[in-house]
Amino acid sequence: MYLIANIIVCVCALIGFIFGGIKFFRPRQALYAQMITLSLGCIAFGRLFTIVSLLTGGNIINNVQIGFLGMIGSLMFFFSSNFGTVDSLLDDRSKAFLKYRLIAFAAPVAVIVMYVLLFLMSDISILWKIQGGVLALFALPASYFNLKHLIFPDVDFGVVRCLRPYNLLALIYTAAIFTECYAMSRDNEVLTLVCCCITGIITVAMMPLIVRGNKKWRT
Repeated sequence: MYLIANIIVCVCALIGFIFGGIKFFRPRQALYAQMITLSLGCIAFGRLFTIVSLLTGGNIINNVQIGFLGMIGSLMFFFSSNFGTVDSLLDDRSKAFLKYRLIAFAAPVAVIVMYVLLFLMSDISILWKIQGGVLALFALPASYFNLKHLIFPDVDFGVVRCLRPYNLLALIYTAAIFTECYAMSRDNEVLTLVCCCITGIITVAMMPLIVRGNKKWRT
C-alpha cells in the first residue's frame, strides 16, 4: 500500500509540475508561480526516489529516505514563493497590519503542538522523532506565511485575493505530509494512503488555481 500511496502523489505532482513548467517557465511570468512549480517538482522527484526504494526492497519505515528531502524542498519553495516575492507587496510593516502578523503565528504554533504530541511525546523510534523535527523546522516559516497571506486584507495589487486558494491548499498539504510521517512512524498503511490521496488532490489542483490567480492579478 505504501507503493500505491507514493505513486498517487508522484503522478499527481508530476502532472502539476509539467503543467506549471509549460505555463510559467517563459519570459515575463510570475516568479512566485515558478517557485510553486518547483515545489511540485520536489514533491514528484522525492516520491520517485521513494518508489524506487520500495521497488528495490528498501525499508522506508526504519531507514532515512532520500525521498523525504522532497517534502522539505517543497516547503522551502512554498516559503520562498511567499516571503521572497509576495510579502513585500502586501505588508509595509506598519502597525495597521500588526494583528495579522500576530495571528499568523497560530500556524507555526500548531506545527509545534503537532510535533510534540505526535512525535516527541510518542513512543516511536528516535529516527522518526528526528525526521518529524526536521519536517517541523521547515514547516514553521512556510506555514506562517501561508496563513498570513490567507487572512491578510486585500491591498491595491489584489495579490491576496488571487493567492488565497493556493495558501489554503499549502496549509492543508503541510498538515497532510506531517500526518503522513506520523502514520509511517506507526506503520499505518491506511492512514498513509489517505494522506497521500489528499496530497495528490492538492498537487493537481494547485497549478490551475495559480494560473487562474495569475490571470486575475494581471487583469
